[in-house]
Amino acid sequence: MSERREAIVRPMTFDDIPAGMRLRELAGWNQTEQDWRRFLEFEPGGCFVACVDGKICGTVTTLNYEKRFGWVSMVLVDPEYRRRGIGTLLLDTGIAALDAAGVETIKLDATPMGRMVYAQRGFADEYGIERWEGKAPSGKRAGPKAVKEEDLAGACEQDRFVFGADRGRLIAALWREQPRYSALARAGGEVTGYVFGRAGANAHFLGPWVALRDEAAEELLYGFLRRFAGERVFVDLCLENPAARSLVKNAGFEFQRPFTRMYRGPNRHPGRPRLVCGTAGPELG
Repeated sequence: MSERREAIVRPMTFDDIPAGMRLRELAGWNQTEQDWRRFLEFEPGGCFVACVDGKICGTVTTLNYEKRFGWVSMVLVDPEYRRRGIGTLLLDTGIAALDAAGVETIKLDATPMGRMVYAQRGFADEYGIERWEGKAPSGKRAGPKAVKEEDLAGACEQDRFVFGADRGRLIAALWREQPRYSALARAGGEVTGYVFGRAGANAHFLGPWVALRDEAAEELLYGFLRRFAGERVFVDLCLENPAARSLVKNAGFEFQRPFTRMYRGPNRHPGRPRLVCGTAGPELG
């Protein structure tokens, strides 16, 4: 019987993106090469791969939001290498990287299966999230126009209040990559909501989707969907928001699966989750 080799963890590089995409495809997740590239551009020292005999068999990524809190995500392990502790090793590596960077609180979005593992690492439940999916309905319903460059500062300022930390570089990156996924709602000169999104391997992703008023939430939802009529769309609903579920139900969406947003640390900057209709996804927060 051959000896089972231990996994070695090293920093991820841009040359490793094809290996990350292979693992993503095996898992059936929605990320694209651009998502991997964005992680590496934002946190070049916070993304890692696990290797056995030189073969990449796992990944983990992190994001640091003003050191108020950081995100751990993209914990992927090749099915052939599971049950060898590689996923736990990668998770611990991501946590250690954020701890070393002085991040106060660490967050993630857990699947039901992963929730127990994270609880054992000191993570506590914050609130529930649900992924819904559907085909964008066709129709001529009007919606807000795409965000313009001069609108970004206002959207980012509002987002820091709602999210709990500055993620302006992410908002700006999503806008630069695909402006048509964005929209801004205003009332009397005030920003009352915004939506951004991105292309996915399996579906368009709607989020972050934030609204200070219910009418803005509906306006932004249909403004986004009318641009992708007949095409598949995912959205991760924040269950703290009282209106989001009924809005996507009325748009013909169906429940796919649950997540739990979890945190480790004091969580002194929770933001305003009641204003969040849809999150930026489990990999971004």
